[in-house]
Amino acid sequence: MMNAKRLYDHFKTQFDAVGIIKTQDYLDEATKMNREVPKETYPTMVVLGLAYPFRMLKHSQTHLVPSFYTFGSDYHQVLKHRIEIVMQAIPYPYHMGVDNHPHDERLAAVLGGLGFFGKNQLIIHPDLGSYMFLGLVFIDVLLDDTLNLKIDDDCGTCHKCIDACPTQALEEGMYHVEKCMSYFNQAKKHLTDEEVEANYSLFGCDICQMVCPKNIKKGAIVHPEFELSGKEMVSIMDLFQDSEKAFKKKYDHMAYLWKGKTILMRNAVMLLYRFKNTHYNDMIARVLKNNQTPWFAQTTKRLLEKLKQIQADDTQHSS
Repeated sequence: MMNAKRLYDHFKTQFDAVGIIKTQDYLDEATKMNREVPKETYPTMVVLGLAYPFRMLKHSQTHLVPSFYTFGSDYHQVLKHRIEIVMQAIPYPYHMGVDNHPHDERLAAVLGGLGFFGKNQLIIHPDLGSYMFLGLVFIDVLLDDTLNLKIDDDCGTCHKCIDACPTQALEEGMYHVEKCMSYFNQAKKHLTDEEVEANYSLFGCDICQMVCPKNIKKGAIVHPEFELSGKEMVSIMDLFQDSEKAFKKKYDHMAYLWKGKTILMRNAVMLLYRFKNTHYNDMIARVLKNNQTPWFAQTTKRLLEKLKQIQADDTQHSS
């Protein structure tokens, strides 16, 4: 007969943090907090955390770097595969979600005892810090008990992430998602001058994690799937010369691909402008002729004109 401890032990073979809660408790709490989540009929909910390591790579003249949470294999697929392995031994119907689904992973993680909700909008685990991916599994089995850690911690008076956020997306007790760099550099929209000036990453943002005191001496666990693959740094030439199909084949299994190559090209142009790197102006111009997606073309055309002006000024000064 299945109970919470047995279920916990199964999942602990593949995950660093596990919480077993009643689905109805999660749904009730979501209702209290005015969170819109789908109704679920499977009575048991498993909340999962898988650690990823803290690693830093720097942009170069030829390669650009996304957020370090994208390093190694695509975490969406890694977590789903690990869940499938566990569920092979559990004879009950289930369904799962990893990141891009309509449920509130962070609410579930707090209820499941995986950590507390930090001012940086991330779940902070006692041992893993915020360096963990979250996943959910709904299972059609009714348990008599639950199993979750009791977290007695919070951010206290610390506001390092609030002070460090370059776009002022974080405030005490507030989060302005539209200002968040990790939001707008993944959004398929025309970017403002302020957003362009603030952006420093090819994809995502790490600042609020890197400054968090709860992450000191965390991020040391490296699961095999998250070993560096050599595709963490993206070639600028590949971005502007390869077809979508060729690029995705070359950089397959990388999490930064899930929004498509066009997002990465637009963000690359932002970074080239930031670094005043004009070596790729002709490539960008050729891409613009063939890709007139409005949100891409508007931002890219504007920045290319600025890059051309930088190039002209450099030519004038050197002559």
